[in-house]
Amino acid sequence: MECRKGVSLIRILIQYMFLCGFTACLIAVSFWIGLNLLVNKGVAYPANAGERMAAEAAERMKKEGISRELVPFLCSYAIWENGELAETDMNDEEQAAAEEYRESGKDSGGYYHVKAEGEGKEAVLQFQYKMELINPEGRKLIPDVEKWYFIFWGAVLIVSLGLVTHRYVKIFRRRLSVLQDAALSLSRGELEEPFGSSGIREYDEVMDAMEELRTALRNSLQEQWKMEHSRISQTSALLHDLKTPLTIISGNAQLLEETPLTEEQQECLSAILKNTEAAGRYLERLKRMTRNVSEGEENKQPVSGELLQQEIFNGAEEIARVFGVKAECEGAVLPELILARQDVCRAVLNIVRNAAEHTPEEKRIVIHCRWQAPLLEICVSDEGPGFSPQALCHALEPMYTEGESRPQDGHMGIGLAFAREVARFHSGEVQIENTPEGHGKVSFRIRPESGEPHKEGKEQEI
Repeated sequence: MECRKGVSLIRILIQYMFLCGFTACLIAVSFWIGLNLLVNKGVAYPANAGERMAAEAAERMKKEGISRELVPFLCSYAIWENGELAETDMNDEEQAAAEEYRESGKDSGGYYHVKAEGEGKEAVLQFQYKMELINPEGRKLIPDVEKWYFIFWGAVLIVSLGLVTHRYVKIFRRRLSVLQDAALSLSRGELEEPFGSSGIREYDEVMDAMEELRTALRNSLQEQWKMEHSRISQTSALLHDLKTPLTIISGNAQLLEETPLTEEQQECLSAILKNTEAAGRYLERLKRMTRNVSEGEENKQPVSGELLQQEIFNGAEEIARVFGVKAECEGAVLPELILARQDVCRAVLNIVRNAAEHTPEEKRIVIHCRWQAPLLEICVSDEGPGFSPQALCHALEPMYTEGESRPQDGHMGIGLAFAREVARFHSGEVQIENTPEGHGKVSFRIRPESGEPHKEGKEQEI
């Protein structure tokens, strides 16, 4: 087996981690460059601008006196005169932080302060370390520019890492599709075409194991086909050999029939002839069941759907008369079909005979024909005791005879098995079930080639 060469899965994961790290670093650098550009180009104040303005204002107040006109716009203020709060633009939270600083000299609540005293007055200037826009209109439009700046670059980071991850997800999905295709190929029984390569070493090791499985399965199926073909050939030869003694027995019995016989001898001879004829029919059925599928291809030919349906209905009515039951036939408008006519008719009539055998006299069987292109379905239901649980599992197997709810009277269990083989030959199936009333129902479905166009999916009945 050719050894596939590919990249290690660990290497791909390392590449992914490296690319994510490189992307994060690139965005971090861009973040700091953008921050410096905003400050250097005069778009925004640096984060420590409030501290610097507050310190300058405090120095001026010490020299010129405490006045609200000296308070910078990046700071809040509170002025006390003779120990009483005289003037402030702070809210309650900010004022509480300023009071604590005035009394203890400690900053709190995320606020920072500078204190100035003079002429019986005290002023506390409050500020925060954050970036603000220089343009007053811009500050009104974007009051917290620093928060939005962080949000913007955070979104850029998330989107970038998402794009990198999406790219590697596509890579893994594309590589894994080769494994999926190989599994589907095995499930469909396509055992000839070699599998592709995923390009990842660990995945290719799984592919190699699946390749070995494919080869083993193909060899197993070939051996099974050879054994099946040999069994069919041996069975066909045995059936051919059995016809000779049956012919001799039948011929001698017929000659013996022409001689004077006692009544007892005549009864024995009639039994011999009857059972010899029955054995001949069983041999013919077995011969048809062991026929190679390729032989059936030669019997496929264009057939009028209406004539095929009529032939089945006529045969069903004759069988029903023999067993003393009623046959109700519900037909459909059928196009010209390409199929093995004799096999299809024989298969359906086998089902009808099975239904008639298990239907009490004066009861009925229903043969319902449906055409839903490209599917031809013929359902046969009866008013008998229905299939037992065991029969629902095994009734389609050759030589199976049921002895519980639907006893066989000398039946060899060939009819339903033959019907299944004919359905399979026409890319269809046979389904057995019980109706809600507890009666038996068999559905014969095939996919014949249609000789004329028909609206697909629309059932037509007469």
